[in-house]
Amino acid sequence: MCQTHTQMFALRLRPLSAGVVGIGVALTLGLTWVTDMVNTHNNDRLLAQEVQQTAAAISSALPVVQSQLVDAVQVGIDTNGNPDTFKRFVAAGTLSTGNSGSISLWRITNGRAQEISASGPPLSLVSEHLDNAFFATVHPSSTLFVTGILPGPAPRLGYAEMPVSDTSGYVVYRETSLPASRRVAVPASSPFAHLKFALYLGSKPVAADLLEATGSTPIRGRTSSTSLPFGNTFITMVGASSRQLGGSLSAALKWIVLGVGLALALGSGAAVEYALRRRLFAESLARDNGRLYREQQNIAGYLQHALLPRVPEIDGVEIAARYLAGVVDIEVGGDWYDVISTGNDRCVFFVGDVSGRGLEAATTMASLRYAIRAYTAQGDDVATVLVKLSALLDIEFDQQFATVLAGEIDVDRHRVTLVSAGHFMPLVVRDGVADFIVGPAAPPVGVVPLDNLSTVTFDVPPNATLIAFTDGLIERKDDDSIDVGLQRLRDAASGQSESLGELVDGLVNALIVADAPDDTVILAIRWRK
Repeated sequence: MCQTHTQMFALRLRPLSAGVVGIGVALTLGLTWVTDMVNTHNNDRLLAQEVQQTAAAISSALPVVQSQLVDAVQVGIDTNGNPDTFKRFVAAGTLSTGNSGSISLWRITNGRAQEISASGPPLSLVSEHLDNAFFATVHPSSTLFVTGILPGPAPRLGYAEMPVSDTSGYVVYRETSLPASRRVAVPASSPFAHLKFALYLGSKPVAADLLEATGSTPIRGRTSSTSLPFGNTFITMVGASSRQLGGSLSAALKWIVLGVGLALALGSGAAVEYALRRRLFAESLARDNGRLYREQQNIAGYLQHALLPRVPEIDGVEIAARYLAGVVDIEVGGDWYDVISTGNDRCVFFVGDVSGRGLEAATTMASLRYAIRAYTAQGDDVATVLVKLSALLDIEFDQQFATVLAGEIDVDRHRVTLVSAGHFMPLVVRDGVADFIVGPAAPPVGVVPLDNLSTVTFDVPPNATLIAFTDGLIERKDDDSIDVGLQRLRDAASGQSESLGELVDGLVNALIVADAPDDTVILAIRWRK
């Protein structure tokens, strides 16, 4: 009996052993809680990063919207409110409204707003008799004036622009229809397809001010929000993720820690280190994913390609154009091209390069291109267009300038008139022989006011090809002078007999190296006969 009692007593844990087990269990429970907090904090940070990236993409579109409206109101000012010119400018494609909105030109006199011209469906602002109440708040400013959500069967958002230096009282007002039921769908291929978000007009997420959302509102679960300026108000974005941003393993990590800790308390320290390393690894992946997304889908790239026009079809000539972004960084550039039919077998073309890079260069490029279309719609010749452009850009004030090559083509007569503001003259390929056009070059736009620009006019034979370009096509870091790049282009274009598209692609493959630092534009025009 004494032996049995001794055996039962031996099965009990000694105080030290019980203390070690108790401390191990306590540490395991504590580490499980810490792991859960780390995972939650990690998901919150990643969610905040994605919401900030999406908000940045939205905010970068505002300068383009304002630039378009400023160009439109400038047409009204320059033409003294001519409604037909304004409608032609809108119809030219710069401010296409489609079926989702309206655009109109107004003039404010003695506190009263009068509609001058309009395009698109009837304005909600007028139907609700709110026009004078809204336009009473509009004044010359660099800020976009927003109406708020306009009620009706198809709710809209309205906004107006009056240039800072305007004294004529002209205002351009635009309305954009909101999505049906305020719901939008994110493509499944998007890196942010898992993100549920809602956009509200104003600095707070108020249900009545909802602009659009990917699902029901308010958004449930853990959310992140940010507000970004939108004219004289704000847009507030609230987002939540439908998945664990840190990964499924990170979500299950607390259970792993709990199981391993109860089995072996001493493993708790290693589990904490694992959790911390998983957190750092998840943040590193988030940064890499953000960089890759910005390179491929960032607002700058989207903006650059959205601003470049489609190549038009013009009888008598074939046109091909290429734009290639530089690879040094992810910022957009200021290179552009444009071809505009002016009727009567004539067209004009422009190739330009704004100094610098980034959103400012792209915004300046957009302003110049839209101004070119406005001046061309007024009937100005290419030399007059460049003279007027020089009044829009000042290197001392804007810290930017632009080189521009402008040309006017008489298709039937095979005659070309060129004028250059600091830009390379084009290359003309005749029967396999390539030569650069020689002509005067004025200073770049924005350096000094331009006046009385000299032009060069020449005839081209049948089937000739004119090639205009920006410096990214000819410049390389190891060249001693620009003449080396120009000769390289001339040699590459000589003797070519391919189709126009194959010719342009051949120049790209032959002249642009893999680590080209600058953007490149190539515009080629070939006579069909």
